[in-house]
Amino acid sequence: MPSSGERQAINRYLGSRGLATLEDPGGMAAHLGFLIEGHDQFRRALIKCEPGERRNMYEALRPHLGFEPRPLDVYLAEAGAKAEAQQLPTIDAEGKLHPYLAQDLRTIERLVDEALSEFELSVTCRKCTKAATFHGHSKRDAVWKLRHAGWTWDELRGDGLEICPDCPAVRD
Repeated sequence: MPSSGERQAINRYLGSRGLATLEDPGGMAAHLGFLIEGHDQFRRALIKCEPGERRNMYEALRPHLGFEPRPLDVYLAEAGAKAEAQQLPTIDAEGKLHPYLAQDLRTIERLVDEALSEFELSVTCRKCTKAATFHGHSKRDAVWKLRHAGWTWDELRGDGLEICPDCPAVRD
Protein backbone atom coordinates (compact mmCIF):
# COMPACT_ATOMS: atom_id res chain seq x y z
CA MET A 1 0.00 0.00 0.00
CA PRO A 2 1.56 3.30 -1.03
CA SER A 3 2.06 6.03 1.56
CA SER A 4 0.02 9.24 1.33
CA GLY A 5 2.97 11.03 -0.31
CA GLU A 6 3.34 8.26 -2.89
CA ARG A 7 -0.44 8.29 -3.55
CA GLN A 8 -0.30 12.06 -4.17
CA ALA A 9 2.63 11.65 -6.56
CA ILE A 10 0.82 8.87 -8.44
CA ASN A 11 -2.38 10.95 -8.62
CA ARG A 12 -0.44 13.98 -9.95
CA TYR A 13 1.20 11.79 -12.59
CA LEU A 14 -2.12 10.22 -13.64
CA GLY A 15 -3.91 13.57 -13.65
CA SER A 16 -1.21 15.22 -15.77
CA ARG A 17 -1.87 12.58 -18.41
CA GLY A 18 -5.64 12.95 -18.31
CA LEU A 19 -6.27 9.72 -16.43
CA ALA A 20 -8.48 9.01 -13.43
CA THR A 21 -6.89 9.02 -9.98
CA LEU A 22 -6.41 6.21 -7.46
CA GLU A 23 -9.59 7.39 -5.69
CA ASP A 24 -11.62 6.56 -8.82
CA PRO A 25 -10.61 2.97 -9.72
CA GLY A 26 -13.58 2.47 -12.06
CA GLY A 27 -12.63 5.49 -14.12
CA MET A 28 -9.01 4.38 -14.14
CA ALA A 29 -9.98 0.94 -15.53
CA ALA A 30 -11.95 2.61 -18.31
CA HIS A 31 -9.03 4.89 -19.20
CA LEU A 32 -6.46 2.10 -19.11
CA GLY A 33 -8.71 -0.22 -21.14
CA PHE A 34 -9.12 2.49 -23.76
CA LEU A 35 -5.33 2.92 -24.01
CA ILE A 36 -4.63 -0.78 -24.64
CA GLU A 37 -4.40 -1.21 -28.40
CA GLY A 38 -4.23 -4.96 -28.97
CA HIS A 39 -3.77 -8.48 -27.69
CA ASP A 40 0.04 -8.20 -27.31
CA GLN A 41 -0.18 -5.04 -25.23
CA PHE A 42 -2.98 -6.53 -23.10
CA ARG A 43 -0.95 -9.73 -22.51
CA ARG A 44 2.10 -7.67 -21.45
CA ALA A 45 -0.04 -5.66 -19.02
CA LEU A 46 -1.55 -8.82 -17.52
CA ILE A 47 1.86 -10.44 -17.07
CA LYS A 48 3.24 -7.38 -15.26
CA CYS A 49 0.40 -7.67 -12.74
CA GLU A 50 0.84 -9.77 -9.58
CA PRO A 51 -0.29 -13.36 -10.34
CA GLY A 52 -3.03 -13.28 -7.70
CA GLU A 53 -4.51 -10.08 -9.17
CA ARG A 54 -4.46 -11.01 -12.86
CA ARG A 55 -8.04 -12.26 -12.90
CA ASN A 56 -9.24 -9.01 -11.25
CA MET A 57 -7.27 -6.91 -13.73
CA TYR A 58 -8.59 -8.92 -16.66
CA GLU A 59 -12.20 -8.57 -15.50
CA ALA A 60 -11.80 -4.83 -14.75
CA LEU A 61 -10.26 -3.99 -18.14
CA ARG A 62 -12.19 -6.40 -20.38
CA PRO A 63 -15.35 -4.27 -20.84
CA HIS A 64 -13.28 -1.20 -21.72
CA LEU A 65 -11.06 -2.70 -24.42
CA GLY A 66 -11.47 -1.64 -28.04
CA PHE A 67 -11.25 -5.28 -29.21
CA GLU A 68 -12.71 -8.64 -28.17
CA PRO A 69 -10.29 -10.09 -25.60
CA ARG A 70 -9.30 -13.73 -25.57
CA PRO A 71 -9.83 -15.79 -22.40
CA LEU A 72 -7.31 -15.07 -19.63
CA ASP A 73 -5.90 -18.60 -19.87
CA VAL A 74 -4.95 -17.98 -23.51
CA TYR A 75 -2.98 -14.86 -22.59
CA LEU A 76 -1.18 -16.73 -19.78
CA ALA A 77 -0.38 -19.67 -22.07
CA GLU A 78 0.97 -17.32 -24.75
CA ALA A 79 3.12 -15.55 -22.17
CA GLY A 80 4.45 -18.89 -20.92
CA ALA A 81 5.30 -20.01 -24.44
CA LYS A 82 7.05 -16.70 -25.15
CA ALA A 83 9.01 -16.92 -21.88
CA GLU A 84 10.08 -20.45 -22.76
CA ALA A 85 11.10 -19.47 -26.28
CA GLN A 86 13.17 -16.58 -24.92
CA GLN A 87 14.34 -18.64 -21.92
CA LEU A 88 12.98 -16.04 -19.52
CA PRO A 89 12.33 -16.75 -15.83
CA THR A 90 8.68 -17.32 -14.90
CA ILE A 91 6.54 -16.50 -11.87
CA ASP A 92 4.19 -19.17 -10.53
CA ALA A 93 0.72 -18.65 -9.02
CA GLU A 94 2.26 -17.99 -5.57
CA GLY A 95 4.47 -15.25 -7.03
CA LYS A 96 7.73 -17.23 -6.79
CA LEU A 97 10.34 -16.63 -9.47
CA HIS A 98 11.60 -19.71 -11.31
CA PRO A 99 14.62 -19.49 -13.63
CA TYR A 100 14.27 -21.00 -17.07
CA LEU A 101 15.34 -24.63 -16.95
CA ALA A 102 16.65 -25.74 -20.30
CA GLN A 103 17.30 -29.37 -21.02
CA ASP A 104 20.64 -30.62 -19.86
CA LEU A 105 23.34 -29.63 -22.37
CA ARG A 106 24.57 -33.22 -22.61
CA THR A 107 21.08 -34.41 -23.49
CA ILE A 108 20.90 -31.83 -26.27
CA GLU A 109 24.34 -32.83 -27.56
CA ARG A 110 23.34 -36.49 -27.48
CA LEU A 111 20.14 -35.84 -29.44
CA VAL A 112 21.99 -33.84 -32.07
CA ASP A 113 24.67 -36.53 -32.35
CA GLU A 114 22.02 -39.22 -32.79
CA ALA A 115 20.23 -37.23 -35.47
CA LEU A 116 23.38 -36.42 -37.44
CA SER A 117 25.48 -39.51 -36.81
CA GLU A 118 26.43 -41.94 -39.53
CA PHE A 119 27.68 -44.65 -37.16
CA GLU A 120 26.15 -46.25 -34.08
CA LEU A 121 28.12 -48.39 -31.62
CA SER A 122 26.13 -50.45 -29.07
CA VAL A 123 28.02 -52.04 -26.20
CA THR A 124 27.14 -54.22 -23.20
CA CYS A 125 29.24 -54.44 -20.05
CA ARG A 126 30.51 -57.99 -19.61
CA LYS A 127 30.42 -57.61 -15.81
CA CYS A 128 27.01 -56.01 -15.04
CA THR A 129 25.24 -56.17 -18.44
CA LYS A 130 24.73 -52.40 -18.52
CA ALA A 131 24.17 -51.33 -22.12
CA ALA A 132 24.95 -48.08 -23.89
CA THR A 133 24.94 -46.72 -27.41
CA PHE A 134 27.42 -44.21 -28.79
CA HIS A 135 27.03 -42.27 -32.02
CA GLY A 136 29.59 -40.67 -34.26
CA HIS A 137 30.38 -39.61 -37.77
CA SER A 138 32.63 -42.67 -38.01
CA LYS A 139 33.44 -45.77 -35.98
CA ARG A 140 36.53 -44.02 -34.68
CA ASP A 141 34.44 -41.06 -33.45
CA ALA A 142 31.98 -43.42 -31.68
CA VAL A 143 34.86 -45.34 -30.02
CA TRP A 144 36.38 -42.04 -28.84
CA LYS A 145 33.04 -41.07 -27.24
CA LEU A 146 32.78 -44.53 -25.65
CA ARG A 147 36.25 -44.22 -24.10
CA HIS A 148 35.61 -40.60 -23.08
CA ALA A 149 32.56 -41.85 -21.17
CA GLY A 150 34.82 -44.27 -19.23
CA TRP A 151 34.11 -47.50 -21.08
CA THR A 152 36.84 -49.88 -22.25
CA TRP A 153 36.96 -50.95 -25.85
CA ASP A 154 39.06 -53.77 -27.21
CA GLU A 155 40.13 -52.74 -30.69
CA LEU A 156 41.00 -56.31 -31.63
CA ARG A 157 37.88 -58.02 -30.34
CA GLY A 158 35.28 -55.27 -30.62
CA ASP A 159 32.61 -57.85 -29.89
CA GLY A 160 30.17 -55.51 -28.11
CA LEU A 161 30.96 -56.99 -24.67
CA GLU A 162 33.03 -54.31 -22.98
CA ILE A 163 33.36 -52.95 -19.42
CA CYS A 164 31.39 -49.93 -18.21
CA PRO A 165 32.86 -47.21 -15.96
CA ASP A 166 30.77 -48.43 -12.98
CA CYS A 167 32.41 -51.87 -12.80
CA PRO A 168 35.73 -52.63 -11.04
CA ALA A 169 38.88 -51.29 -12.66
CA VAL A 170 40.32 -54.78 -13.14
CA ARG A 171 39.78 -55.22 -16.81
CA ASP A 172 40.79 -58.24 -18.89
